[in-house]
Amino acid sequence: MQTLADHYFSSILDYLQSRGLNSADALKAINFNEYSNRATQQLSPRITLKSYNSLLDYGQKTLKDPLFGFRLGQHIRTADYGVLGYLVESSNGLANAIQALLNYDRLVADIGQAQFEQHKNQATIRWFPHAHCNEQVVLRNMTAWVSVVRQLLKTELSPTQVSFQYHYTQQQINTLTTWFNCPILTHAKHNEICFPSSYLGLNFKTDNAAIHLALKQVSDQQLSLFTSQQNMSENVSQILMAKLDLQHCTLARTANALSMTPRTLQRHLKSQETTFLLLLETERKRRINELCNKPNLAQLALALGFKDQSSFNRAFKRWYSCSPLEYFKTKHR
Repeated sequence: MQTLADHYFSSILDYLQSRGLNSADALKAINFNEYSNRATQQLSPRITLKSYNSLLDYGQKTLKDPLFGFRLGQHIRTADYGVLGYLVESSNGLANAIQALLNYDRLVADIGQAQFEQHKNQATIRWFPHAHCNEQVVLRNMTAWVSVVRQLLKTELSPTQVSFQYHYTQQQINTLTTWFNCPILTHAKHNEICFPSSYLGLNFKTDNAAIHLALKQVSDQQLSLFTSQQNMSENVSQILMAKLDLQHCTLARTANALSMTPRTLQRHLKSQETTFLLLLETERKRRINELCNKPNLAQLALALGFKDQSSFNRAFKRWYSCSPLEYFKTKHR
């Protein structure tokens, strides 16, 4: 499940508010329902990529700005990154800040993967967004990185080149070129920022070694907790995949295999917006094609953990809008 921190999401609402748009109206427009307390409009600690995409789309369309993500990136604050922002701010220089970004970026937004390369006099930060990230997500991320560095170094440092995988009009390219102060490459293979390696030695004026160490310890703890929670659905899926058949696969048995109570497992899975039954259903559907040559549908239903063939038939109809026989006849044509 791809998610981002609530403060990173709410910073978009702050920007929309500064442009005269009401936050409540924006959330209502995207059918947002991820609250830990609906009565007080308290956001959940982690927001899904789906809602993030929707809010960015809303901002782009409502403000009629195809570079909406770019505007957001320009207005980024280190505080918008939460603990990672303060960790970067207390770094002793750009090299240390980039390492913090690579290690703890998931705490802010677990929606892609950053990669750093250095070849002779050239350094590159490349970002591989999740497949479901929209264009505005990428624009915001790329712009924000440059914006934060400029804020911390108190100078108009410029990359040597910024590359986007997307297409932009010449007017949009001109806008990006003016702000980044470097050539903009479109239709690129990767989204990346290239800059002189000499920048890595530049020191931040906010360097504070003691605070940096304390924040790093906090970040390690948060990342460990986040990783254990994020991996719970993967752990359940792996247990289901390892079984020869899906008979007697219950929440209680699976929770016992993970050394926890069923209620605790349910709570972890709920935090990832899934359930044991959904994961079991996913595994059943995955096995369909592996077992589709099984001539006896009753045996197939049993192997998939259904108590009888009629239950299997009803589930199959819900999944594929046809009966098992109709489905397999189509597959074998």
